[in-house]
Amino acid sequence: MPRVTANLVEWKDDKGYGFARQAGGTERIFVHVKAFDSHGPRPKKGDELELDLVAGRNGKPAAENVKVLGAEEIARQLPFHLVTAVMLFLLAQIVVILGRAPVEILVVYAVMGGLSMYLYSRDKQAAVFGWWRIRETTLLTVDLLGGIIGGLLAQHRYRHKQSKASYQLRTLFVVAFHAALLAALGSGFLSLGNLEGMARAVSGS
Repeated sequence: MPRVTANLVEWKDDKGYGFARQAGGTERIFVHVKAFDSHGPRPKKGDELELDLVAGRNGKPAAENVKVLGAEEIARQLPFHLVTAVMLFLLAQIVVILGRAPVEILVVYAVMGGLSMYLYSRDKQAAVFGWWRIRETTLLTVDLLGGIIGGLLAQHRYRHKQSKASYQLRTLFVVAFHAALLAALGSGFLSLGNLEGMARAVSGS
C-alpha cells in the first residue's frame, strides 16, 4: 500500500467523492470524502493530496487515509504570498505618488503580473493533467522583470509551488530585489536616470 502524492482533479462536493491524479500519470484515483480526516478542511478541486494508494472497486485505484497537503499551515498562518503582493503594490503606488517614478511603472507591474498569473495557471494545469511543464526559470524571470506581484497572487490563488522550499527561496530573492528597488526609488537614493545610466553601461552603449 504505497503512500503517494496526487492532485484532486475532480470533486463533486454534493456527492462526496472525486478523482485524483499523480503528477505525470494518466490513471484516475477514486477519492471518497470518508477517506479524509473528519477534522480537516473540506476538499476542493486543485488540492494537493497525500494518500495511501489501494485497489478499489473492480481493482481500480482508490485512496485511503487522505491528507490535504499544507492544510495545517494554511489554517495557522497569514496568507504570506497575498500579503506580500499587496505590500509591493502599495509600495509601488507610494513611489508614484511621491513623484519618484512615472505611473508607467504601475503599468509594467500590471502587464507583467498578468502574464505571470497566466503562466502559473498554465503550469498548474500542466501539473494536474501531466502536460508539458513551464520551466521554473521562465516563471522566475517573468517575476524578476516585473511580474512578481502577479506571481505571488498566482501562487496563493492556485496553491502552486508553495511547498517547494528551493523555489520559495528564489521567490523570496525576487521579492527582496523589488522591495529594495522600490524603497530606493521612494527614498530618492536611486532614480530612473541612474538606472538608465547603469543599463547603458552594462550594454556598452
